[in-house]
Amino acid sequence: MADAGWHYFVALPDVEGAAAAIGRLPTDGVHILLRHPSGRPCVAGRTAESRALVAERGDTRLAVIGHCSATQDELAAAAARIDDLTDLDRLGLAWAGSYHLVASVRGRLRVQGTASGLRRVFHGELGAHGELGAHGELRALTVAADRADVLAAVLDAPLDPALLALRTLDALPHPLGDLPPWQNVSAVPPGSYLALDPDGRQPLVKRWWQAPEPVVSLTEGGQLLRQALDDAIRVRTRGTQPVSADLSGGMDSTSIALLAARHRPSPTTFTTFTMENDDQADEDVQWARQAAAGLPDLNHIVYSNRELPPFFGGLMEMDGVPDEPSTAVLSAPRLRAIRQRALAHRSRLHLDGLGGDQLLRGHPAYQHDLLRHRPLLAAQRLRVLSQLRRSSWGVEARGLLDGRSYRRWFADRAHGRVRRTPNPLSDWGHFPSLPVWLTPDARDLVARTLHDAAATAEPLAPTRGRHNDLLGIQDAGRLVRQCHQLTETQDFSHTSPFLDDQVIQVCLAVRPEERVTPWEFKPLIKTAMADIMPPGVLTRRTKGDGTTLVAEGFEAHRRELAELWDGSRLAALGLIDPGPLRELFDLSYNDSLHRGAMQSALSCELWARATATRPTAATHP
Repeated sequence: MADAGWHYFVALPDVEGAAAAIGRLPTDGVHILLRHPSGRPCVAGRTAESRALVAERGDTRLAVIGHCSATQDELAAAAARIDDLTDLDRLGLAWAGSYHLVASVRGRLRVQGTASGLRRVFHGELGAHGELGAHGELRALTVAADRADVLAAVLDAPLDPALLALRTLDALPHPLGDLPPWQNVSAVPPGSYLALDPDGRQPLVKRWWQAPEPVVSLTEGGQLLRQALDDAIRVRTRGTQPVSADLSGGMDSTSIALLAARHRPSPTTFTTFTMENDDQADEDVQWARQAAAGLPDLNHIVYSNRELPPFFGGLMEMDGVPDEPSTAVLSAPRLRAIRQRALAHRSRLHLDGLGGDQLLRGHPAYQHDLLRHRPLLAAQRLRVLSQLRRSSWGVEARGLLDGRSYRRWFADRAHGRVRRTPNPLSDWGHFPSLPVWLTPDARDLVARTLHDAAATAEPLAPTRGRHNDLLGIQDAGRLVRQCHQLTETQDFSHTSPFLDDQVIQVCLAVRPEERVTPWEFKPLIKTAMADIMPPGVLTRRTKGDGTTLVAEGFEAHRRELAELWDGSRLAALGLIDPGPLRELFDLSYNDSLHRGAMQSALSCELWARATATRPTAATHP
């Protein structure tokens, strides 16, 4: 559970019974970060001193947890202006960085994460330790946390078989990817906050963030993005503590590394790392060297991919998993080896470019939106895009003309009313098929969950392009968050500036027909970085994918992973038939067979095994 990483917190309503939740947390390093005006605990957990700031003014208590540009005086001034929970709406975008915001205002509690979902909020009812009502009845109270597994342990929440089965599928449509796999544990959607009245009952979830109108030009957007990234990196690199960064040779990590180098007090306090791939088709290292050449004092370390554990290696001995099932666990040994490399250079914070793809490439479904106001341009782009991905122009054109609502699209697929065809560029998203290894009971659970979701499904935005953009950002936020959890310790963490709310706000404000184009690769970041990015990197159109390394790792470890299914935890829960999965590991690696659902099932199995042996709340004093 929480011991997979170091940092977590719980937020408690201002009632006497809420303090019982603190006694159900792992005791190592737990402290009270913030108290209600009554003196009762408001926020407790394990947080690094440098990542939390609190202020008290009158009946308001305010905390920011994470990377935040606010100073103590700015936070105190903000607290002095707050009379109601809704007054906090402006603070999520007021400061640079990535942070949780928690406030107690006249006994009412508000807890919010970020628009990307990189910082989450979960909540559930603590019935066993609630207060007694006037007639002696037990009144459940709501507790919140930033980790689902911490909250599940506090609540003694059992796993939900239907939702766990759902996690064995590949990419899930909204809102199914947001459902934690425990009973009585709910997730606050990204961009929303949780509010609780003083009695700790009847939680209210409300939106605080809306995607901006996309009206900004590419030129202006580039200037705004440059400033937002600069602010995001300055928050993380201030001070003299050594930091490190990826320098993969791609535009995203290269942008972060070049900007970070400008903020360091000396070259000795900043190190960049490039992994050299012996696959001749991968050109990343050449581009990384070209970028580093512009900073002659840069401490640039190039190492071989052979110095990392192979893909699919070390999974059987892995300890510590994220708070939810995730394919991130398949990268855990490699991520932890990168952490050790950074620690060897005294770094305690490692910056990466994750999330950049989702923001900067955009989604081709914007052509569906474009058709409604610039049809000739949409048709022209559609031909290019269908050629680039080698799909049928006719299928893509039909998708472009499809006017079904999100709910209708979801229901048609959930009820099997659509003939299976390749997803067109302009679809509402990906809808999973049920793999052969699900048991009949699991198939029924999944089908029932899909049918129930179809009845109320709403898109993240009215148009397909904006919906897919937001879905991609939230999926990235979820995956990156879980990668960070795998490497987090008391004195080390990864961080991803592209997923900061201010950065997302700037990117989504740019007109999509300028930000998303088949004729140029990531034009927005090129505009933002034109003055410091080496010209050769700015013109790059390729991107390494590591497929060869994945295939090699699978071949080296497939037999030991096949044995994993002989004692499958998912099979013991009645969710999978291990036979078809074991057979997959007898076959040589093939992208169509061994990506997607197979990796989701493997990740879910590893997670379920680790979760089965974790301490429960009952074992804590």
